[in-house]
Amino acid sequence: MGVIPVTRVDAARDTLTLEWEKRGPNGTPFVFDAVYKGRSPVYNAKDMEGLPVGVQVVGKHWEEEKVIEMMKVVDDALGPRDFGPGVWQSAKDS
Repeated sequence: MGVIPVTRVDAARDTLTLEWEKRGPNGTPFVFDAVYKGRSPVYNAKDMEGLPVGVQVVGKHWEEEKVIEMMKVVDDALGPRDFGPGVWQSAKDS
């Protein structure tokens, strides 16, 4: 298993939209409400501002080489991002 950093949570872009609130016949309102609404929702873009978002690549047991090669493919496909040594800015710095 490996994790590739992709971006960070941006409250302006990652808030709940009306499109997400539309539930089809196969939707799960209970789970949706538990995650996004209610007294203590699990996801809140404003509270999570700046947290890293990544892609997890998982392979079978003893196939770490395949996972690493797939991580290279995903990393190349994502292109340049604002991740790497020295780019993280703590809340104290901003």
